[in-house]
Amino acid sequence: MSTTTSQDSLRKTPLHRCHLQLGAKLVPFAGYEMPVQYTSVLEEARTVRLKCGLFDVSHMGQFSVRGKDTLGAVQRVVTNDLSKLGLGQAQYNMLCNDAGGVIDDLVVYRRSDQETFICVNASNRKEDFKWMQSRLGPSVTLEDQSDETALLALQGPTAEAVLASGVDAALIKQLRYYWAVDTTVFGIPCYLSRTGYTGEDGFEIYLARDKAIQLWETLVEIGRKSGLVPAGLGARDTLRLEMGYPLHGHELSPTINPLSAGLGWVVKLNQPTHFVGWDAIKKEAEKGSARLLRGFIVQDRRIARQGYAIADENHAQIGEITSGTFSPHLNAPIALGFVNRAASDLAQVWVQVRESYVPATVVKLPFVPSHTKKNP
Repeated sequence: MSTTTSQDSLRKTPLHRCHLQLGAKLVPFAGYEMPVQYTSVLEEARTVRLKCGLFDVSHMGQFSVRGKDTLGAVQRVVTNDLSKLGLGQAQYNMLCNDAGGVIDDLVVYRRSDQETFICVNASNRKEDFKWMQSRLGPSVTLEDQSDETALLALQGPTAEAVLASGVDAALIKQLRYYWAVDTTVFGIPCYLSRTGYTGEDGFEIYLARDKAIQLWETLVEIGRKSGLVPAGLGARDTLRLEMGYPLHGHELSPTINPLSAGLGWVVKLNQPTHFVGWDAIKKEAEKGSARLLRGFIVQDRRIARQGYAIADENHAQIGEITSGTFSPHLNAPIALGFVNRAASDLAQVWVQVRESYVPATVVKLPFVPSHTKKNP
């Protein structure tokens, strides 16, 4: 997380006051002053897996595409197959450049027949908007709603119980994973989505910026009896890494092809509309990726940080770490990184930590089981 931006120039989410009152440690992130933790990163991560955590992710960007054929227009710039989306359904996607590199990963919602709603990463918001605006075509309008929108993420096994008294109980039970609905949450109009970045059951709640504090405080109060805690970006990063979820700027970037990152399931090359980057990704699929993403459990207490070299038994470099942290659920350091295709079948590697080489076991992702709500 960058610390070079002065505090005065950082943007603040509508919940900034709440974070100060809760004694959060605030850090610069994607141009915002964001809570990295309230008490302890590890304790907050544990609580999300066991009970429930509430995250402020209002720094994320939200776009609305409106017109007669919004799905057709958006299909020209994303890699997954939007024709499969039902009304209210969400879909994970990649926004790629002409070379097949990932400009951003995002979630696309078919909000109505006339609107496609898109959630993008905060640091890529302006670039994403310009890229889409230049390629969607004249039949639709693209609007950036980020400054008017707040986003809360309620994640964990008791998340549904926390919402139960504020949303129609039948609606909550029927809302499937990666589906969303316009409704009210504790009387506040929201776009309620059963999605998240933790691997647990949970919800992401889009709402008007000026209602964010009211909903946050209500959820914190109601959730206390269910064990809810406010959770910061540190816990969020730990949780996503335990699931092997990619983070843009780490496992994804404009120079990383989604196939190399193990995201072939998000790329549909057999659809009639050829999205931006289709030719380059097709070539990558045919020849195979030169490097592949792998997960590692480090056999040491030291963390394998981004940029650390991955080596074979002879200490010859075969790759590089992209993300690393300590997993409270495995009680060990874990990491993601790319290795050369020739070394992609190795069961053990070594990570260079300063002057020493630390052994690491290659494991199948995710590091911990997913508990997202399974659709029938």
